[in-house]
Amino acid sequence: MKVFVAIAICKILYFIGKLIGKGSSLPGMIALKVCPDALKHLKLPKHIIAITGSNGKTSTAELIAHALSADGKSVGWNHEGSNQTEGVATLLLRVAAFNGKVKKDALVLECDERYARQIFMSIKPSALVVTNLCRDQLTRNGHHEFISDHIQRAIDEAGSETVLVLNADDPYVSKFGNINSKQESDEAKPSPVVIWFGVSADFQMSNSGFKVAPKYDDGAFCPVCKSAMRYDYRIAGNYGAFSCSSCNFRRQQPDFEVRKLDYDSGEIVIVQGQKSERYNPADSDESPRDLTIKTRLDLPSLVGAYNLAATLAAVSTAGISAQTAANSLDRYKLKGGRAVRFTVGGREGILLISKHENSLAYDQSLIWAVGQRKPCTVVVLVSDISRKYYTSETSWMWDIDFDIAADDMVRNIVLAGKYANELAMRFALTDIDQKKIGYLEDVDKLREYIEHNTHGDIYVLTCFSDKAKLMSGLGI
Repeated sequence: MKVFVAIAICKILYFIGKLIGKGSSLPGMIALKVCPDALKHLKLPKHIIAITGSNGKTSTAELIAHALSADGKSVGWNHEGSNQTEGVATLLLRVAAFNGKVKKDALVLECDERYARQIFMSIKPSALVVTNLCRDQLTRNGHHEFISDHIQRAIDEAGSETVLVLNADDPYVSKFGNINSKQESDEAKPSPVVIWFGVSADFQMSNSGFKVAPKYDDGAFCPVCKSAMRYDYRIAGNYGAFSCSSCNFRRQQPDFEVRKLDYDSGEIVIVQGQKSERYNPADSDESPRDLTIKTRLDLPSLVGAYNLAATLAAVSTAGISAQTAANSLDRYKLKGGRAVRFTVGGREGILLISKHENSLAYDQSLIWAVGQRKPCTVVVLVSDISRKYYTSETSWMWDIDFDIAADDMVRNIVLAGKYANELAMRFALTDIDQKKIGYLEDVDKLREYIEHNTHGDIYVLTCFSDKAKLMSGLGI
């Protein structure tokens, strides 16, 4: 009876929340107070794909949900981005019938790194995607080795039946599926199946695919034995072809590997290795061999390439061929608001969501903007560092390589928001021509400032916590 009441309360509160534009977590929170173990009593579909990691969770979840839907499956997913326990509960209870049966063919669950284990106590995913681990939300998460421990406990909770879809280029993620990282006490435990995704050594970008040396080196030491790490090449930050000098911990050959990305056409080439053929549909008459998969990204970028490779790997566990999924994602435009196109004064602009407290996200957005090779204005806006908790801690700004913007194509830089002065101090210690830089604390005047003081296309870097303020300031 309590489960019935919890489902009813969740459905009612979610309906009310949609009317007022809120309510992605509160319905689940209230429902779990009524019946704390409600999720354990649900009848769930066979395919449950969970996604966690520092960056790319929301975008990858959307891509996976779209590919599953395009294959004819009804899909439930927490598209609002509410990825803690209450948000997942809201999704599951609102799509469940009153008898507890979830009326979907598949579920896609974006899970916060700190809450994944708690979620998996009630929900056992059929596949778990770990996108990456990097410096992210220092005041909440500390170092990503701390988050690595949380995810390992989540994997243990999920159990060996869960297929792991892991980033082969990230040593902190690779550790979860590498046999050398197992402790002696774990040797008797069955190992889960692992599908690897990554970017190859011959990864190519036709338009300014330059590499940037990180301001710090979190890949300097092996996450397994702490010995010195070696890299044959780096893709970004600590991503690349790594190998430990002591314990033989090393990059695994990806089952889904990005070989080429053309910034101009958006064409991306991904090679699917033989091992992953076991996840092709049962009626496939293909003999085991490498398959070359081609499609196009709507917004070509390294981040997009990783997200797509992770998506193809994940949906293969649900019996969808990689090429079928790639066809459905050709030129797919993300609807989650991670990239928003707009115009100001007749000039084209793009909002590139770049998580505050996450230097890798900012670095990749800057690389993308400069890589367009067009005269442009770069806007960096920081007002609310987080939606979830209060912090005025800004040391993360010093991890970002803002010198990427020291390029002739960047004609103007606008530092905006409550933390414009902190940004100004950081930019004062770059090689950027200080005459290009303007400062604007009042975001409401941003559109006017851009129209009268800047030139070229407009690329805005800010976090989802500041998205609404930015949209208001631009009048869009």
